[in-house]
Amino acid sequence: MVGAINRYCCSFQCLFHSSPLFDQGTTSLQPRVLVPSLGERIHDANTGKRGRELQKGGIRALLFDRSPGSFYPSHSNTILFHMASGTAYRCEKPCRETLDYYLSPDDSKPAVMLYKAPPPKKSRINPKYTPLLDRLPLEIVHLILLNLDLPSLGRLRRVSTRGRCLVESLPAYSLLRALASDTLRMMDITKCASYFPIGRLFTEFCHPWCRTCTDFGPFLYFPTLTRSCYKCSYLRPEYEVAPMRDICLKFALTLADIHRSKLPIIYHPEKPPHHLMDVARAKAVGIKLHGSKKEMERAYQTRRKEYERDYQRRVQEWQTRRHQGTHTGGRPRRRWNPKPLVENDGEPSWRLQASVAFPYWDSRTRTLEPGTYCRACTYHWEEGNADDWRRMETIFHLHPPSREAYYRAFLEADLPQHFLHCVAMKQNYNFRVERLSPTERLFKRKGTDFIVGHKNNTDA
Repeated sequence: MVGAINRYCCSFQCLFHSSPLFDQGTTSLQPRVLVPSLGERIHDANTGKRGRELQKGGIRALLFDRSPGSFYPSHSNTILFHMASGTAYRCEKPCRETLDYYLSPDDSKPAVMLYKAPPPKKSRINPKYTPLLDRLPLEIVHLILLNLDLPSLGRLRRVSTRGRCLVESLPAYSLLRALASDTLRMMDITKCASYFPIGRLFTEFCHPWCRTCTDFGPFLYFPTLTRSCYKCSYLRPEYEVAPMRDICLKFALTLADIHRSKLPIIYHPEKPPHHLMDVARAKAVGIKLHGSKKEMERAYQTRRKEYERDYQRRVQEWQTRRHQGTHTGGRPRRRWNPKPLVENDGEPSWRLQASVAFPYWDSRTRTLEPGTYCRACTYHWEEGNADDWRRMETIFHLHPPSREAYYRAFLEADLPQHFLHCVAMKQNYNFRVERLSPTERLFKRKGTDFIVGHKNNTDA
């Protein structure tokens, strides 16, 4: 037991060698056990000796002298090992590229008004003509309602008072309407609410992790209705979207093919409006329609030649009318200018344009978590202290470590483990010092700081 404690102490000594873990006043080397804590007074049950707190680099810890007989717990002792604590915050709009930032003032009214039923009044429908609503158990009715989309539930609420009561008794509907109203409003604005049942949306609401990695996912990707983190949404091909016109040209699809495949089409509210689609799913539809990727590419080249011939024909007609003096307009423009679905410089132009901030509902603790961010990582990036551009291994990276740390969201319970290895926290920043100009401060994240620390105790 003592050997295990010694190895544990030495590992902490190596990890936090920059902190004052040694008593400089003593001639002998007396390392101390670092037990990060939220401030609980941990003491040895035999000697009654208490540790003292240390504040260094944003890490609060307890120090115990490892001199003989000072803190060697016996088997009857209870050891409380805690992780580091630090400053965190939450913000409603963590990313400027998502759909949240396209809400106009007219659209910013509370989304609880979405699908609002008329005032309660006596139903005109005779109850005897709706026997299933009264005969089926409520659990069976809820299972049926979970397979309806949001617009259908909204219409059902308007049918009768009984329908209104049944929809509002559905936990998934009431929770989403009360706690994720902004997401529902964006689904209505982008006209994608009718593609998915509410049961699938509620499943993502109760799932905290990104579907393509193990990080917490603060966003919802509309084309597939899956939870995602910023890193995957920014880099992975599963979250790539493009305008529908470019996709139809690239994969040799028609509007009829798109409608038959029932691929979700996301109406982007930016002016002029765009209709976005998931690139990976559209490509799969094109390969299935044409038989193979090679045939799809051949159909694409054939369509491009047809568009080019049509363009050249219109140009010749325009030139003929111009020489005759009968032309009435300018030079014809290409009806379909072929563009790459991904920009040449490697940075996708439509990334995150079909994603929206989406909180997580913990059904066990009944708490809502929109995502918690490390204040030190945010300060490190926003104040321009990141030096990734100076290192060869990260100078050309699209998502360098400092940027990744800035955009990464956590569950509050997972932040102490991050604080333990956070590079920005070791800089011991004073968050009150700001060097940004008034204009640059407008783009800073807004959020109230609070202290996060490990709260679970472990018995040895």
